[in-house]
Amino acid sequence: MTQEQILPTVIQSLILPPGPSVAFLLLALISRSPKPRMFFLILGFGSLYLFSIPATSNWLTSKLEIYPPVSVEKSAAEAIVVLGADRRRVAPEYGGHDTMNRLGLERLRYAAKLAKETGLPILLSGGGLNQPNDISEAELMNVILKEFGLEANWLEGKSKNTYENAIYSSQILKGVGIGDILLVTHGLHMPRAIEAFEYAGMRVNPAPTGLMNPNHKTDSQDFLPSASALQSTFWAVHEIVGRWWYRYRYYD
Repeated sequence: MTQEQILPTVIQSLILPPGPSVAFLLLALISRSPKPRMFFLILGFGSLYLFSIPATSNWLTSKLEIYPPVSVEKSAAEAIVVLGADRRRVAPEYGGHDTMNRLGLERLRYAAKLAKETGLPILLSGGGLNQPNDISEAELMNVILKEFGLEANWLEGKSKNTYENAIYSSQILKGVGIGDILLVTHGLHMPRAIEAFEYAGMRVNPAPTGLMNPNHKTDSQDFLPSASALQSTFWAVHEIVGRWWYRYRYYD
């Protein structure tokens, strides 16, 4: 990890669950007087409980997963754009080579399904060039896409985040006269991705995958903590904070 990446990573760890809970508990540990100690203990354990229950993660997810599965018959899309997620490094079952992580594989599988249904060309977008000998995520994705019997028409391998996915991908597609796209990413990530691609001048038909809990009805078990709920809360808060940051950092 480079020095430029360390500070954002530390800040992200403090903002995203369970970072705030850990910070409160550490403050309780170092507090010398009983009242502040009790205050931080309540905040620490209380926030950790809220972050860890399905009731919280389901509510946050419902605010982000607002796009239903795409209807290709009603779409005017001219191409499919698939966003990279992250790589899994040195996968032993693949001979120690890098491959895409679970999220990336889910997106590629769904994109392959859409491509076979529609015959539309595919653009794969993802850089992730963090080490000297890295190939782009787009290239890794194309290797996997070939396992589905398909091959990308364009590779965008410079981007480092969703905003750059949109900027660089739109440059490629506008260069060949394409303005309408089927955008493939996870349902939680779709609102942030759509904002970025529309800002870049594309007309977006959302094609979400990995939808987590459509039409879920709350029951008593949703108030029992679980690791999966904590992870879902993490990703939901990550997307909410990401949208705020993009609006501050990139958009007029």
